[in-house]
Amino acid sequence: MVKMELKYRKYDHLKIFLIVSILLGATLCIVQFGNVFTPFDMLFFGLDSLDGLTPVPVSVTILIIMFHTLFPGIIILEEGTVKGIVYTVIAWFFYAVLIHSYSETFKLFMPLSAPLLGTIINVIRVLGWGSTVLEEEKDDIRRTFGHFVEPSIATLAIENPDLLKEDGVRKTVTVMFADMRGFTRLCLDIEPELVIRLLRECFSRLISIARANGGMIDKLIGDSLMVVWGNPVAQSDHAERAVEAALEMQSMMRNLRRRWRNKYGVDVDLGIGINTDEVVVGTIGSEEFCDYTALGYGVNIASRIERGCLGGEICISRRTSKLLEGHYKCEFMGRFEYKNVKEEIAVYKVIESLGQEHVDRADAGNLEAVHGQPGLSHA
Repeated sequence: MVKMELKYRKYDHLKIFLIVSILLGATLCIVQFGNVFTPFDMLFFGLDSLDGLTPVPVSVTILIIMFHTLFPGIIILEEGTVKGIVYTVIAWFFYAVLIHSYSETFKLFMPLSAPLLGTIINVIRVLGWGSTVLEEEKDDIRRTFGHFVEPSIATLAIENPDLLKEDGVRKTVTVMFADMRGFTRLCLDIEPELVIRLLRECFSRLISIARANGGMIDKLIGDSLMVVWGNPVAQSDHAERAVEAALEMQSMMRNLRRRWRNKYGVDVDLGIGINTDEVVVGTIGSEEFCDYTALGYGVNIASRIERGCLGGEICISRRTSKLLEGHYKCEFMGRFEYKNVKEEIAVYKVIESLGQEHVDRADAGNLEAVHGQPGLSHA
């Protein structure tokens, strides 16, 4: 038995569309048999009367009207707008030839207005309905895609299919690497299924914090997380957002560590490294498989800083620390050498946020320095 499968797979939507189309066709048939369309058909054919012509049987009339009402919608849904309209025009060309030949040879009168009206109405319906369904499908794809890649990147890829062909773009961003300390021992001490469950719990919270602070999840690498601020949406305060997210992550991790220690007897921690620099963002890979990511020396620095910091610490580069002045208390840790890094890197440890009151005083001091008069206090 031959099994026919439709390309259009949203059967619930298709069923509703077909039911409405059948009702439309049935209505046109009733109107046709009420002789409402007969004067228009005679006008099309240039006839003064139907003398000498025999109407086609009722069953054939119904078949013609239903075919021209249903065919355009189905073919457009199956083959797309352009092909569907072309096939519909071809069908009407052959039907016009059929009308002419049968009226001349067999003196048969075939309906024209009803099937033509059914075709026009259904083409308009399917085009309008199709655009709505297309947006729904885009939303479905975006939601599904968003479980595997950053939603902002999913939206970017859907709205810009040629993204893979575009060259990379230079942007100044802040990059974070967050890595679980004690993960290797964790894998040895507990069952793999529990490891996956704990990782999922931890990453779900880390990702929520990063996104709440405007971060783009670049990738998950085993027990590590890479997050970028300042791309694809530009952010003037990307360094502050990254550090604020890091402080929230460490606070969350302290609570999670206590709970895991009491419940599972495991001890894990989180090390975070952050760097601000100019990087290249874009897609890498091939047309078969690709990844949208940030690349460059600045990304490597962030990764090296993270590897060098202890669990529970937030370590940042000098460039990031300069963007935090007056907003966060940072402690200079020293200058360190890292593998494949050409110079020593100055590293700072984030201690705490200075809070809005301190920020207001710093801003007031800046105003005094600029204008030469005492800064106004904030209400």
